[in-house]
Amino acid sequence: MQEILRHTLDGRPAMAASLLDVVTEHGDTADLFGVCCAAAETARGALLALFPDAGTAPGDGWQLPPGLADQLAGDPHRLFAARFTTAYLNDDPVMAFALFQATEAAGYQDRTESICTLLAHVRGLALRAEQGPATPDPGGVPA
Repeated sequence: MQEILRHTLDGRPAMAASLLDVVTEHGDTADLFGVCCAAAETARGALLALFPDAGTAPGDGWQLPPGLADQLAGDPHRLFAARFTTAYLNDDPVMAFALFQATEAAGYQDRTESICTLLAHVRGLALRAEQGPATPDPGGVPA
């Protein structure tokens, strides 16, 4: 799992996808779910670097920006990546697993594409986090 993430973060998506194929062929549902959770944990680190004050107040939780789910409705793989990451960040393993099961039920190709999209999403967050904390726009919403 860590090798898949390393290749993803180092900008080698073909290598990450190749290793994901190995996990798919020789692993089971728990292994693939573990890849998704490891990716989401990496996203947590990136998002906390981007938004250091996030989650500091009681009852704080991560949410998709308003309208994002509607924007991504035509791309189920990106929607999976965003929703899975959000569920994982909110320590909601039941929802995270339900989302994973839904993409798994869609078949091998859809599941693989959804996981690869999740990995690409995490890489994008990590690259953005390397630039330092996000600055809020004048309305106070993080950019």
